[in-house]
Amino acid sequence: MGGRGRRVAYLGIDLHVAPRARTTDQMRGLAIAACVIAIGCANNVPQDKSTGPDGRQKGALPIKLENGEATVKGIVTYPGGDRVDWKIVELPEGKKGRLDFSMKWTTPRPGLQLGFDVFDQYNQPVANAKGSKGRLREASVIEAKGKYFVRVFAKGRGDAGAYRLAVAFKEGEVVKIPDPLSMEIPDPPRLAGVPGMPCETFDAKDPDCRDVCPPNGAPPNWKPCILSGQQQPPPPPVTVAPPPTTPTAPPAKPILTRVIKVDVSGDNVIVTLAAGSEMGVDKNWQGKVMRGDTKQPLVGGKITIIRVDKQRTIAKVPLTTDIVTANPLVLLEP
Repeated sequence: MGGRGRRVAYLGIDLHVAPRARTTDQMRGLAIAACVIAIGCANNVPQDKSTGPDGRQKGALPIKLENGEATVKGIVTYPGGDRVDWKIVELPEGKKGRLDFSMKWTTPRPGLQLGFDVFDQYNQPVANAKGSKGRLREASVIEAKGKYFVRVFAKGRGDAGAYRLAVAFKEGEVVKIPDPLSMEIPDPPRLAGVPGMPCETFDAKDPDCRDVCPPNGAPPNWKPCILSGQQQPPPPPVTVAPPPTTPTAPPAKPILTRVIKVDVSGDNVIVTLAAGSEMGVDKNWQGKVMRGDTKQPLVGGKITIIRVDKQRTIAKVPLTTDIVTANPLVLLEP
């Protein structure tokens, strides 16, 4: 067993490994034992103390599909300060179909939980991993296209594990709905003629009755009856001057502004907006977060105004800081 050995780290814990104890099984056993020790100190370690670039969405590691499939591995550990891993998968350009995710994990002791969720390219959540038993979670996007972000995370302060994430994409057929205006539809067959006298029963909508003044049942101001003298012409319309109107102030216009500061308070994100009372904003207004640089509202992005200053507005929104940072435009309106 001679030799000085070496030091390695797993789940945030430094380990001393002898030269002969370097096999995969031995390393895994030492790592799991170290994680058990680390969990005892979970409350004292920030969740991102030892995270790498992939701990944030901007540093997401790509998942490369080969024949529509790919598998990636990794470790997340709350006690070790590396709680979150971000991944990104980009589907072939112009392709659309079903995108499936499946994740299994191993833990240093029973009961530890990992999870993952999926976001589209506009940071809108589109799928949450589901699974009630064991260490397996799955999620699917039915009509997938473009690119998607996957966030793998340790759920609680004491959770940690090594995971294996499998991704599968199956292209589906896009059903094209025909344009009804371009379809050739034959006329229906004509109805057989019905013998009888024209306008046998008076009907003002019947073309055969347009020049007939019946003795009974003619509508008021029926032209054939007026021409034959059986009805008096209608009196001329009386012109009534409209009442005077009081000019009213034009309604306030919506304001498209930007988030200039983001804070966290409990389950909500507190945002500071670059518009205030000098631009007409008051506390009775409402707002919504826009998707990227578009004019489409982001799902779940409704904001609640807390305070309005002269040049600033303070509001809260039930989104994450990453989503707000990636979608900084806000539409305020009365």
